[in-house]
Amino acid sequence: MDVTLLLSKLPDLSCETNSYGEDLDVVNKALLGESDKEKKKEIILGWIKRKQPCMLGRLASTGKQTIQLSVYVIDDNDVALGQEHLKAYLQACRLEWKQACSKGKSDAVLYFFNIRKLIDLPPSDSLVEVFRGFSNLIFNEYAPVNTDVIYTEAAPLIQDGKLFLYKAGINFFHTTVHHTANHDRRVPGGAIISINSVGHYANNMVSQGLANDLDEAVKNIQRLAWQSIGNGGISLKNKRSTSWHNIDPENTCPHLSRPSTVPEGFSEKKYSANYHTDVLIPDLLTRKVTDVDDPSIEKWKWLTIEYFTTMQYELGSIDFGMFHGYPVDHEAINFNPFPPIRGVNSPKLIY
Repeated sequence: MDVTLLLSKLPDLSCETNSYGEDLDVVNKALLGESDKEKKKEIILGWIKRKQPCMLGRLASTGKQTIQLSVYVIDDNDVALGQEHLKAYLQACRLEWKQACSKGKSDAVLYFFNIRKLIDLPPSDSLVEVFRGFSNLIFNEYAPVNTDVIYTEAAPLIQDGKLFLYKAGINFFHTTVHHTANHDRRVPGGAIISINSVGHYANNMVSQGLANDLDEAVKNIQRLAWQSIGNGGISLKNKRSTSWHNIDPENTCPHLSRPSTVPEGFSEKKYSANYHTDVLIPDLLTRKVTDVDDPSIEKWKWLTIEYFTTMQYELGSIDFGMFHGYPVDHEAINFNPFPPIRGVNSPKLIY
């Protein structure tokens, strides 16, 4: 699949009057009027720190909480140079990011596809194919990438001279999810592949003396994760988030540990959303135009947040490599040992 050829054949819908909320409309205009990639980075980070539901993302965009974020911009010029150029560029970005990760200089990365036609391309078969095409060029070990699958990246970190790989989640965000059942994955400017490793971040904090131990680091990050759930609905009149906390008084945290934005009696173990939040490309929500208020949208009620623990999982466990890294030789810095898993809406799904 030549994603650059696919993009060239798509209609330019920019002449249509589409609004994605005032916040996105303003930023879209600024991005389209800017050609310098460094300035584009500043623009997108400025929006993220104010409007992104994920608290880790907000803090990373400002450099607060010591979360270090890398951003790579892919624009229309990159697409115009063809598939081979785009593949080489994305692979170079990936290798550069992994080198930065290994030295503790980055915990997360955004591949920002600031491409004019993507800004207005609605959920459709074409959008699915574009997202699959981009993913295949970056995550070549997984190609061909499919929908409704949980893919993970490996974030390397050198600790005491040894190299460890930490599991990192991968998600797509894009502009035209505005007011759809996938609303909380909205971003200006086209589309973003977001990759972050909470385990890399936690261990990096300890290595840099920013947390006394791994347990303290994990608890701090866990609170940010709790705050992120149900924090969406930005720019919607009813503020309806597409993720929400389950209520489970028997499995909740002590009162003093509960962030004020999180409901009393919330579950420490499970939460719910309109989609599996770890799936890279949710098929229905990327292929069909939905509505955030549609009650018929499938609800995923068994999404887990139990992995925020310093417990050491055995090799082969799906949570191996989360907060305790996968030890490898330094020559394997670009290796990704974490297998994909198909998302299934079931309490029996272990991921």
